[in-house]
Amino acid sequence: MERIMHNNKVREFKEKLELASTSPVNVLFEGEQGVGKEYSARLLYEKRGSIKSFITFDWECEHACQLRLMDDLIRNHLTGIMDRSDKERNTFFFRRIDLMSSQVQEKIIDVLESGARKRGFSKSQLHQLNLVASAERKNGNIIRTGKLSLNTLYGYFPLRIWIPPLRQSKGELLGLMRTILESVNKQYNRNVPGFSIETFSFLLDYNWPNNLDDLRSEMERMVTLTLDGYLIKYYAISEKLIKHKKPATRG
Repeated sequence: MERIMHNNKVREFKEKLELASTSPVNVLFEGEQGVGKEYSARLLYEKRGSIKSFITFDWECEHACQLRLMDDLIRNHLTGIMDRSDKERNTFFFRRIDLMSSQVQEKIIDVLESGARKRGFSKSQLHQLNLVASAERKNGNIIRTGKLSLNTLYGYFPLRIWIPPLRQSKGELLGLMRTILESVNKQYNRNVPGFSIETFSFLLDYNWPNNLDDLRSEMERMVTLTLDGYLIKYYAISEKLIKHKKPATRG
């Protein structure tokens, strides 16, 4: 039963991602640390096709830094965000929207709503500005470092897509491992073709507490310890993983 529930979560993620690719609706990607929220945002950007640049505003910084980012956003990008006549608009990615201070959120909301009134936009049109954001969630809860007012930017992202952690998407793991291995081989000019059965079985059963961050780091390490043309063997797995391995839950 649990395995079926996990498969449903992966299917729901894929279905919502496809739905989001058909319109400029604002999308919030939520999930644990390292599940690939920014990767998913970039994937959505690519799926939408006729879009210009992918511009990131990273709110994981001090309040003074957030104020500078806010000023840049309002001064240099707001007109482009609000111009619905431009079919090839930029995609604006708000990384870690859950860390934005209430002051910054309220100012951005004020400017957006003021611009909407001048242009005769409805509330629903503010929900279709091709904005994408990410927020960290653990055990179903948004992780916040500070107090946020009730009037937050969350309300401007009507489509929220939860990304399942690796321990709940084991059916996707082989494909992810192959993709990351290909990327690592290319990055380091290596030629490691794959994994031994023993290695793959271990990696499949590991619960990956830090998700893709852990998987990428471990893959780089294993490739470093493997000769070109040879499969990755069990001895290449880090002691950290072996020591902390927990059996995956079986359905």
